[in-house]
Amino acid sequence: MAQVLKDEIRERIFNAAIDAFYEKDYKSASMQEIAKRAKVPVGLIYSYYKNKEELFEKIVQPVLWQYPETLKKASDTHTFEFNVYTNIEKPFYSELFKRHRQFVILMDKSEGTKFSNAKENMINHLEAHIHVNWKEKLGPEYDDLFIHIIAKSHIEGIIEIARNYKDHEWAMKVLDLLTLYA
Repeated sequence: MAQVLKDEIRERIFNAAIDAFYEKDYKSASMQEIAKRAKVPVGLIYSYYKNKEELFEKIVQPVLWQYPETLKKASDTHTFEFNVYTNIEKPFYSELFKRHRQFVILMDKSEGTKFSNAKENMINHLEAHIHVNWKEKLGPEYDDLFIHIIAKSHIEGIIEIARNYKDHEWAMKVLDLLTLYA
């Protein structure tokens, strides 16, 4: 029974921190506010998480580094057609949108953490993917700036879907439209 209570408290702290970081950001959300939202004493949070930084890391970790792996899988198929999107990228985005608040926290609210450049990293990974896999198909008239614009626009589109998330079905429909017209 004690383990159930510990898990329940950890979950309350975790969810309260998501709420606080999502409404504010890493710098503005305090451990006192998180404790108040979780209805636990501040000191109890430190029994579960070493500090605010570790708590933040646990929140963003599920959405953090899956993107490069997804692009690698897409590249490894050696085909760059719609089925790559359907079979590899879309399932990744589907899981990402299930954690849309954590993704927004990572992309928009991580200033002051080691994750503050997460959006730029995502853009850079997509740029590299496009360079390796599409550059020859695009042709020489498409220079590095054009590829950067494509990558940045796509990532910004994904972030906008997460920021304006209504429900999963809506997010996937907008994602399909973004991919179709991007």
